[in-house]
Amino acid sequence: FSDIRGFTGISEKMPSQALGYFMNDYLSRMSRIIIRNNGTVDKFIGDAIMAFWGAPKDDPMHAYKAVNAAIQMKAEAEKMTHEFKKRNLPDIQIGIGINTGLMSVGNFGSNERFDYTVMGDNVNMASRLEGANKNYDTTILMSDSTNTIISEDFFCRYIDRVTVKGRKKPIDLFE
Repeated sequence: FSDIRGFTGISEKMPSQALGYFMNDYLSRMSRIIIRNNGTVDKFIGDAIMAFWGAPKDDPMHAYKAVNAAIQMKAEAEKMTHEFKKRNLPDIQIGIGINTGLMSVGNFGSNERFDYTVMGDNVNMASRLEGANKNYDTTILMSDSTNTIISEDFFCRYIDRVTVKGRKKPIDLFE
């Protein structure tokens, strides 16, 4: 999951047409990064992006590709901020949450409308991690399950041991 920090404030300061151009530019750039790293862009939820790896085709490198995408997305947001300063537009700061684990993948919804998506506790955890960035002044937070897989190839900083909303068992957070 990724989300623009302070989006409400940004949208208040921009006329609706300019906001539309801004969002199309932002979502296009971030989607290209996800797709280039073999991720599936699941959906846009306002300024948030939900993506997943490892489906519909199994990918043993899914955790690495998700982390690579997150690092590239952070760099792209910084590039956008630099470009926008020249046009007197707001800074772009994002939060990203990554979790690794089993989940249900498929077409879910109603009889009238359904989407190919992912569901389950591990999906919810990624969403909670994205939001937790606000508490730690971080950009990319991942669970210990992701860190265990990628820690030999990426330097990750231990942040905290927390119990996220809706769960009883605490997890370790890494940046």
